[in-house]
Amino acid sequence: MPTIAISDHNMTRKVGFLLLPRFSMLSLMSALEPLRVANRFAGNLYEWSFIGATTDAELGDAVPASNGIPVSVIPMSEINKLDRLFVCASYAPQDYLSPAITHWLKHRAREGTHIGALETGCYALAAADLISNHNTAMHWESQAAFNETYPSLSLCHSIFNDDGKRFTCAGGSGSMDLVLHQISQDQDEQLADRVANSLIHQRHHQSEVSQRSVLLHSPQQQALSPVVDAMAANIEHPLEAAELASIQKVSERTLQRQFKQAFGLAPRTWYLQMRLQRARQLLHESNLSVMQVGIACGFGSNENFCRQYKTMFGHPPSRDRKLDYASTFSSPVA
Repeated sequence: MPTIAISDHNMTRKVGFLLLPRFSMLSLMSALEPLRVANRFAGNLYEWSFIGATTDAELGDAVPASNGIPVSVIPMSEINKLDRLFVCASYAPQDYLSPAITHWLKHRAREGTHIGALETGCYALAAADLISNHNTAMHWESQAAFNETYPSLSLCHSIFNDDGKRFTCAGGSGSMDLVLHQISQDQDEQLADRVANSLIHQRHHQSEVSQRSVLLHSPQQQALSPVVDAMAANIEHPLEAAELASIQKVSERTLQRQFKQAFGLAPRTWYLQMRLQRARQLLHESNLSVMQVGIACGFGSNENFCRQYKTMFGHPPSRDRKLDYASTFSSPVA
């Protein structure tokens, strides 16, 4: 008697979310809600669990998000088979990695689990050597520091990337686009579109748009995306005004006018602010010295870097090296 193949569209997929302390609640909920809505429309397609790896007795069985809200978790040791695993992290992910986590992730990979990360969960995958041959999507604010730590790994500027074995995502609302894509692969496009419509979300597909182009809102700004992208790709060795104009295929004067119309700033000022923002990210997220950060962001002298930094942010770069970056965003719950 011939066997009958059963479509895996009908199976319940077990999904795990490994939460590192100070993970992004927005990214987690953006990934979770599409699964919930898919279940509402099409039955018990997904089951999920929140997983913790901390051994901190003060935290107990809960992991705090960056906004201070604790989420109850199941220890890694109690998790059996998973079909898909999300590593969720945000601020200072390397502070919470351990040999136990990397060993557990490698074990899951050997079992064939579809493994990926939201935001800076990529650090855990990199530490476990799970993304060496995969393009990695990560939030644009975190890419510079990640490049300093893992210069040989390939970063892309997409909102998310999923090649069937590994998936990564810039986070935020991009997590919703990633999971909608996965629903379309697990089930079909019709269900993914129905879920997106229910969540009042306009889908962005995998290779459709880069992170930076999403940040350019008006038609005038979007028309300048080649120049903005070139600036972002040349932070350590800034391009000259003539080079930027040639990218846009206009004169320097025309580019000056276009930038002021689109952004209210001259290209030189926009470029300087982009480099200083990158410097701030490196100060918060890397172990580079202040001088090394200045060099990495295209400043020929430490004196000029510190002066420009203080003009933009109101304090010297050394203060941001000591600042807890997440403290400006989170209000821990007592």
